[in-house]
Amino acid sequence: MFGIENLPGFLPSLFWGIITISLLVFIHEAGHYLAARALGLKVTEFFIGLPGPSISFKRGDTRFGITCIPLGGYVRIPALEGSGPAAELGVMTEEDRKEYDKIPAWKRIVVLSAGIVTNLIFAIAVLTAVFSYMGLPSDRVTPVEGGPAYTAGIPEGARFLAVDDESVRNFNEFRLAISEREVGDSVSLTFETIDGVEQSKDVVIASRAEVFPDEGEEFAMPAPDAPSIGVTISAEMEPISLGRAFSYSFEYIILTAEAIGRFFSPETFPVAVSEASSVIGISVIAAHTADAGFISYVLLLGLISIALGLMNLLPIPPLDGGKIMFEIIQKVIGRPVPQQLYIGVSLAGFGLLIIFMIYLMGQDLFRIFG
Repeated sequence: MFGIENLPGFLPSLFWGIITISLLVFIHEAGHYLAARALGLKVTEFFIGLPGPSISFKRGDTRFGITCIPLGGYVRIPALEGSGPAAELGVMTEEDRKEYDKIPAWKRIVVLSAGIVTNLIFAIAVLTAVFSYMGLPSDRVTPVEGGPAYTAGIPEGARFLAVDDESVRNFNEFRLAISEREVGDSVSLTFETIDGVEQSKDVVIASRAEVFPDEGEEFAMPAPDAPSIGVTISAEMEPISLGRAFSYSFEYIILTAEAIGRFFSPETFPVAVSEASSVIGISVIAAHTADAGFISYVLLLGLISIALGLMNLLPIPPLDGGKIMFEIIQKVIGRPVPQQLYIGVSLAGFGLLIIFMIYLMGQDLFRIFG
């Protein structure tokens, strides 16, 4: 795609990583910007990239630009600085404080929520368009020769209906149910054969590396030690209506929310972390999908946009969800949260996110070079 695959070494991943992250952050920040302007709030800055030297221009009250490190991005809305970086660092100006205090809490919450909503709207639009154009996978599987499903007698063309009596509506739900099991567990799989006959088989779960040993040379997702029964999904696509494509995009949002929720359970946390990716992993995957074609890359954008939106909803400062949480708390108690408390919680949340991202980056590097 666009000939970028001809660049040497890591450059395709770097290029597509920057393009992907910058585009999705632009969509997120544009949501904040548009909501603020719609509610009559002044926006003084709209930048793509981490703070630093930049190229910019000014239009009206807003300076637009891109910095020398085009990862991430930010908008500066004085009316929100009470729930933004200035408040977190304790450097909020008196002018910003007055601007913040005169804005109703509901307006601040709407603007803070707008980035999340915009990411989800973008994802729904993209997934609906892609699914209505391509159709959906048939959900019928092919057992890998020598794998657990093949050994247990799962026939080619089977469509899974349940895992240990837990119903699954599609292959994504089936994959999620298997990922919550442990390697060595025995599961009862209910499936429909290609002839429409319903059957059940017991299958012993193996690790993905055992079933797909050749994946070690590439960036493997899920992780090599992830649970697997050794099946591949059919490449056959079934045409669907626009309405079905629209509803299916919501199913992806639900699945992503469930996957994020697994980070907060001791039982599912290890698997959730093993399947997560940092900016490094996202960059490698983006390069692979871009090489596969425009549709594959756009589909990836939609899926990452869902994850970005829902992750920002978490009530952890400095994420949008954390800022919204403090706005609600202040509204309930009827007075501002003490700045020292806000700063302390925000720094703790920021530190936690940094540690988590460093861990994921190390995990991604091990997958690539280990």
